[in-house]
Amino acid sequence: MIRDLTATALRILTDDVSNPLDGVTPSLDVFGITFKGKVQLILGGVWALALAGTVIAMLVAGASWAWARNTGHEDALMQASGKFRNAAVAFGVVAGASLIIGAILYVVK
Repeated sequence: MIRDLTATALRILTDDVSNPLDGVTPSLDVFGITFKGKVQLILGGVWALALAGTVIAMLVAGASWAWARNTGHEDALMQASGKFRNAAVAFGVVAGASLIIGAILYVVK
């Protein structure tokens, strides 16, 4: 019942209120070409560092996993494989950041 009342109230409010940001899109062009270029360079550099960090984490976790497998320590093997999986997922998220952000903006838009 509360859910129905809330849905009805939201429907009434959204019908009466117009979106003041309708047709507005984010753009760095207002600050000039130089600023836009520098922001793109900085973001590209940060993205490259994040990729390098996740690759290093994957390499370290992979080496740890191989060491644990060769020594036969079951607990260390499970822990190392978990670290490798986490590093691989982190790499995938960082590598696909533009796709993920683009998908979120597409859904929200």
